[in-house]
Order: sequence, then C-alpha cells, then structure tokens
Amino acid sequence: MEKIVLIPAYKPDNRMIDLVRTLNEKGFTVVIVDDGSGREFRDRFEKSEECAIVVRCEKNGGKGIALKRGLSYIRENFVAPYCVITADADGQHRFEDISGVASLAEKNPDDLVLGCRTIDKNMPTKNFLGNLATKIVFFLTTGRFARDTQTGLRGFSDSAVDFMLNTPGARYEYEMNVLLRWAGCDLPMVEKPIQTVYFDGNSGTHFQPFADSVRIYREIIRNLLPSICCFLLELLLFGLLLLAPLGIFGANIIAGAVVAALRFILLRRMLKANYSNKEISLPKYLIFTAVILALNTLAIWGLTAIGIAPVGAKILANIICFLISFVPRRRFIFKNKRS
Repeated sequence: MEKIVLIPAYKPDNRMIDLVRTLNEKGFTVVIVDDGSGREFRDRFEKSEECAIVVRCEKNGGKGIALKRGLSYIRENFVAPYCVITADADGQHRFEDISGVASLAEKNPDDLVLGCRTIDKNMPTKNFLGNLATKIVFFLTTGRFARDTQTGLRGFSDSAVDFMLNTPGARYEYEMNVLLRWAGCDLPMVEKPIQTVYFDGNSGTHFQPFADSVRIYREIIRNLLPSICCFLLELLLFGLLLLAPLGIFGANIIAGAVVAALRFILLRRMLKANYSNKEISLPKYLIFTAVILALNTLAIWGLTAIGIAPVGAKILANIICFLISFVPRRRFIFKNKRS
C-alpha cells in the first residue's frame, strides 16, 4: 500500500525541507500544499519539489482548505489502495512518529489513527490548556474520549478520503469537525502515542488563539445547540404546566413527552444531513425515553422531598439524567443502515 504524507504549509521554514527529504529517502510519497504563502517563501517550496509534489493555492484559505485541496489532488492522481498521513510543516512531527502512524493506518484501513502527543514539561502551557478544554468538551459532545483532539498527525485509508472532503471547515476548526463527525458515525479510532517537538515555545505555529478557538468552539456549540434548546424548552413547558392542575409529576411527564417527540424529529434530520450511514430506531427510542423520563420523575420526587423548589429540582434532575444517559443513548438508539 502506498503511503502518502500530506503536509499543509503556510509560510514554512527550512524544517519542512528537512522533513520532506527524510520522508522521501524512506520511501514515502509527499504532497505539500502551499497555502498562499507568497513569493518570499517560493524558494522553500521549489527546493521541496526535488522530492515532493507541491500543490499551490493562490490565496491563503486556512488549514482545512489546504488539507482538502491536497486530498482532492490525491484522489484524482493516485490509485487505491493507499493511506494518507497528515503532518504539520513546522517540524513538530518526527519521522519515527509519522512512520508509526502510517503503519497503523495501513493495518487498520477502517480506522482514523490519531498521533497523540505526550504531555510533558516541554508542552507549552497554552497548548496543554487548549487541548484539555477541547478533550472535555469533545467527550461531553460525543460521549467518546480522545487523548489529543488537536493533533495534526493523523492517518486514514483511501476509503475515508470522501468523508474528509465532505467535512465542513476552512481553518483549524476543520480538524475538530472531522473528529465530531467521525465520532458521530461511531467509526473506530486508534491512538498512537507520539513525541512532539516544540521550537521556541511553539512560536512557529499560525494558530490564532482567540480567532481559531472561537471557530473551534463555535462548531462544538453548533453540535450541542439542539440539546440546549430542548433542555430550555422542556424547562419552560414544565414551569407553565405547573400552573395547571396537573401536579408536579403530570407536568413533568407531559413536558418530557413533548420535548422527546421534538428531539426525535431533530435527531432524524441531523442524521440525514450529517451521518448518512446512521438511522434512529423508533422502538428503542421510545423505550429509552420512557426509562429516562421515569428516572427523571423519580429524581424530581426525591429532590422536592428534601425541600428543593420544583423548577430547581427539574433543572438538577435533567442534568443528572443527561450525564447518566448520554453515552448509553448513542449506543442504544442509533443503528447502522442496512446496505
């Protein structure tokens, strides 16, 4: 199987040239995407052309655009089977780790291989905190754990290229979108520990802490937005129904049933738009909803019994049930479509 290393590059230094030469000497095919770096960096790409294919973008579009430009070139010019390994141009990824990720991608063609950076004293504080935050939010969003959600060293087979090309995102948020969609499809991931080299406190990165963080978290929030809206709507309905002579439990059951019906419609639309290989099982959804609603009502009963106001008890009960049911819900009610 041919191993292709795809390197998106924006204003690279000479470390990119050294990496490309090493990869070429070791038998890897290298595709570099010049993401509109400008004339002053042309000589570095011309030197790289001695042992790599250089694809040029006229304007800087961002890492996501560069990766998809390179993947389009690979799909059009290479014959399967092959595997693609994405690596950064700033020299952070050692050849040994790129080779290790490539070997795993070759052995596991259905998997997404993540080169997970080890946390040590050399990792800049901003990288550590950023990765920690996105790991937590990624788990809360998908129910799956990844040790490094921001790694640029990833491997996958030719069968995943269309998936990668159809994933939205222009800049650094693209890589998070790939993980969100991959996890949403319940596709397998493999993690490979790697050692990342940081030069001058990672000063060579083009990651913009504020702007790119906003883009990343905007995509995460967009995935969470339906759940947030359903939570608020259920709370509003519960509060309004308390004004009717239904009692706390009657208000909770009606509010929960109405929002469950709305959530089912939203889930079906979300699956159709983003995860064509998945569908939702109505019988399982009804069973799961009934069980969670019963637990929710029981929790409200217990919380109001110790003196908590009904609305406060509802908020706490919903949070408890969300945490208990999130991962089982994804595993139980979603199923793969029959081919």
